[in-house]
Amino acid sequence: MRRYRFGWVAAVVAGGYVAAVIVSAAVAVVSDDVGHLWLPTGVVGDGPGGWATVLPMVALGVLQGWGLWQILRGRSMRGKVEPARDARLLRAVLYVSLVFEFVPSPWWVDLLEDALGVALVVLLYRVLNRASTAVRTFALVAGVCVPVTGLATMVFDVGSLRLFGVPWLVWMVLTLAAQAGDGRWSRATVWSGAVLVADFFFSAAFSLLAPAGLTAFYWFSIGNQAIEVFGLVWVARTAHELGTRREEPASGRGLHGPVRSALAGTVAIAVLILLPVSDHAPGPVTTARVCERAEEARRWDPSVPAMTSERAFVCEVRTSGKPSFAQGMPDGLLIVHGHRLCGVYTRADPRELAGLRESDGLDPADLATLLTSICPRAAATLKAAAEAEERELLAWEAAEQRKCAKVPRHRPLIKPVKATVVKSPIWPELPLQAYEEGAEVDPFEDDLMDRAQENDLVASASGHLIVFASTSLRSCVTIETYARRPPMETKGWAHVVEVGYHSPDGSIVLSDGLGSAPLPDLAAHGKGHYRIRVHLSQILWKGEGEGASRLLIMSYPGRSDHVVDHRPGKTS
Repeated sequence: MRRYRFGWVAAVVAGGYVAAVIVSAAVAVVSDDVGHLWLPTGVVGDGPGGWATVLPMVALGVLQGWGLWQILRGRSMRGKVEPARDARLLRAVLYVSLVFEFVPSPWWVDLLEDALGVALVVLLYRVLNRASTAVRTFALVAGVCVPVTGLATMVFDVGSLRLFGVPWLVWMVLTLAAQAGDGRWSRATVWSGAVLVADFFFSAAFSLLAPAGLTAFYWFSIGNQAIEVFGLVWVARTAHELGTRREEPASGRGLHGPVRSALAGTVAIAVLILLPVSDHAPGPVTTARVCERAEEARRWDPSVPAMTSERAFVCEVRTSGKPSFAQGMPDGLLIVHGHRLCGVYTRADPRELAGLRESDGLDPADLATLLTSICPRAAATLKAAAEAEERELLAWEAAEQRKCAKVPRHRPLIKPVKATVVKSPIWPELPLQAYEEGAEVDPFEDDLMDRAQENDLVASASGHLIVFASTSLRSCVTIETYARRPPMETKGWAHVVEVGYHSPDGSIVLSDGLGSAPLPDLAAHGKGHYRIRVHLSQILWKGEGEGASRLLIMSYPGRSDHVVDHRPGKTS
């Protein structure tokens, strides 16, 4: 332990972590609840069950403990030398980058990470001075592309600028090649970085070949986190060993023979094979907030282009929160998973759907809404359901219309100025109200609602009128305006109330304020004083639900403000 600067501290922390993992694994097995298995970064998905689930997670925990030891132990105390200025700066950048890997990543941290990425690439270009100028320059260009395209993607939301990770792969391979021939870094450090390079191929291969389901994603999560451990170890060991004595590279450690061929083959495979399937390669995780901003932009600016079908699918998953296990999936992997789910949905094999329900917790009924943008069968299902619902609604509205059509029309006892039978029955969600700008009191601050509840039908103030129509039944409405007082009619009505009303603007238009069509204007004579008489009764209807309400509203010029309850009574 004395060989390393912080050896004892690293051993205690790493040992304690591994012990905690093993103890929690034992609790998970005894309680038959994998949720008790503690890891600092959770494993997403469902494993095969029992020990087959716990043991891989324990192995991951042990690997993470080893990673903690490698990171925290510091540099070796043997053969240490004082590094040059560029090497000291590089070591500081590596350590800061390592710290950022363990903290949350709000947008400003991402910006700092991109700035550190540029500094890291430039400093490695200067420090790895034993490599050829061509290799270092190529690595510099490819490496700078990574943070620059990452920043452009975050700011402008342009996914095509990511170049699917190929610049990062090229930079990483060339950097490892230069490290191998530099003489300061051990084979363990270079191989740790090589495992990180394998993550590019692992993610692409998994997204193309792995079956759908939470079990597959569990193994992907295990493998991805294991590779991340080696990536952190590479960063830490690269920083630790910058202060060691430089040695002449042994035979075979430079860019010679098999090593050079392997590195060249890696780059060639990435460029020639992985680019054609880059649409499926996992990349960034689009957040729900990014989707919401895009939707807001389209709502305010119709010229903003619509989302692609796959982008719409990703945003549906992010904003709906379903399925929960897929919220952390990279966009590329999520899209591939969505197409596989579409295949399952389209085949409609009962056994396959039952397996999907068991493995992913997804019901076919929920899948249709989720997959509609990328799955023609789901889109057709939803369209058919919407058309059926619309037909049912139209049939129901026709039935309500028949109720009003069967009711005898009101026959005025004197000639009205205007009589209007509202064509469609109304179903207000709130009391009908008329507001006029010239009201003496703010309509939202008067006590008119309380006064309307006294007779349960109508109340008025200057510039503000309230009428209670049924909110549980459709109402068949007739509006009549008169030049003089019409005769009183109470026969056939369950409730009749009359109030005085002053119209300051000459417009008495009732509506529920929620977008329903307004009723005809009651102010036939413009500004002035009116009497408003409201009649209400219920239409009994057998065989088609609970019936409907019949509402007759009359208005005529009148000075009185008295409330007259001609026929008291409450109706539903």
